[in-house]
Amino acid sequence: MIQFQSPKGMQDFYPDERAVQKAIFDSLSKTARSFAFQEVEPPVVESLSLLTAKSGEEIKQQIFVLEKKGTEELALRPEFTPGFARMFVAKQRELVKPVKWFTIGKAWRYEAPQKGRAREFFQLNAELYGSDKPEADAEIIILAINCLKNLGFKETDFVVRINNRKLLSGLISSTISEDKIETAMRLIDKSTKLSEQEFELEASNEKLTKQQTSELKKISSLKGNPFKIINDIEKMNLAPQAQAGLQEIKSLLKLLPNKSVQLDLSISRGFAYYTGMVFEIADSSSKLRAICGGGRYDNLIEIYGGPKTPAVGFGMGDKTLTLFLEDKGLLPKISTGPDYFVANISAETQNYAQNIAAKLREKYCVEIDLMQRKLGKQLEYADSIKAKNVIFVGEDEVKSGLLKIKNMETGKEEKKKIEELV
Repeated sequence: MIQFQSPKGMQDFYPDERAVQKAIFDSLSKTARSFAFQEVEPPVVESLSLLTAKSGEEIKQQIFVLEKKGTEELALRPEFTPGFARMFVAKQRELVKPVKWFTIGKAWRYEAPQKGRAREFFQLNAELYGSDKPEADAEIIILAINCLKNLGFKETDFVVRINNRKLLSGLISSTISEDKIETAMRLIDKSTKLSEQEFELEASNEKLTKQQTSELKKISSLKGNPFKIINDIEKMNLAPQAQAGLQEIKSLLKLLPNKSVQLDLSISRGFAYYTGMVFEIADSSSKLRAICGGGRYDNLIEIYGGPKTPAVGFGMGDKTLTLFLEDKGLLPKISTGPDYFVANISAETQNYAQNIAAKLREKYCVEIDLMQRKLGKQLEYADSIKAKNVIFVGEDEVKSGLLKIKNMETGKEEKKKIEELV
């Protein structure tokens, strides 16, 4: 007999796992709402042309493309930003700025599953349209920080690494031609995952000289205390673009908490549409992948047919976040057991027991025996499903109108009228 399994890189969520996941998502949603972000939901299927309009080559290769029907070319979303942009453009004239949207939903990428990364995953996505000010950048980063703090993390548990694409591009342009800047940025973004030899090999494959490779290494090594790094950068002969990016970083730092923030010029973010500030949040021990990442993309709305609109946002995936919660012992402890199990003692009181269950369900989670078990077996079942209380319904309870209730944790028993419970 064939035993079917879930597709590679995709996960089944059984009741206990789903309850924990929902508690995490509820916390993230509550945090986003506390910043006055409003929830939206784009479709899981988008046109392929939308998803590839401004994506890097890596994302194009990871898209789950659906079988072509007629002239339509559709695909499962690998990220939320294109769908958000399309929704914004459709309503942009009537929307009051700034627009602050979030969602928590599934996305798909065809890639090799590994720790902290899967083909199907959930992601919190938050985006802010209409403000080009550092306050908007700060709000997005502080929202991401608060998402973690509200799940129980301390600020010492994680580090916020910020950079600026203008600064990075300006520094790179001093040694590398314009047509190679995006290639150099992607190489710098991968630098922390590559050995020195691997870095040099990839640079050589991209036709970069040894001197250019050496300069990229120096740039990507600039990380740590923001004010020390800024002091080092200011000693350089900066191009106007680099000066503009550095000023944006200095303005942003004034609005961020100092405890967990670092300046890290190896952070570039792979997506081609980032234009200014970029950031990632990682665990302080560097055991895991980035927990979340995002940045500013002021040209994206224009690419999707809308007016030039500044925008900034981030995504936080569930896989690495769950690993981080496990590592710190912070996974929510959720009981999936019912509040009450109604144990029916005899066939004659079956209807009465059903009525009791119906009334309790107006307020509580309630289960009742569906298997015509003997009382002893009903109690075993109630214990196995972690019912918090058992209500016994027999002829005495019908006559008196008093229900015998047993607390399954303490073993304490008491009698109450149904009206007292509901």
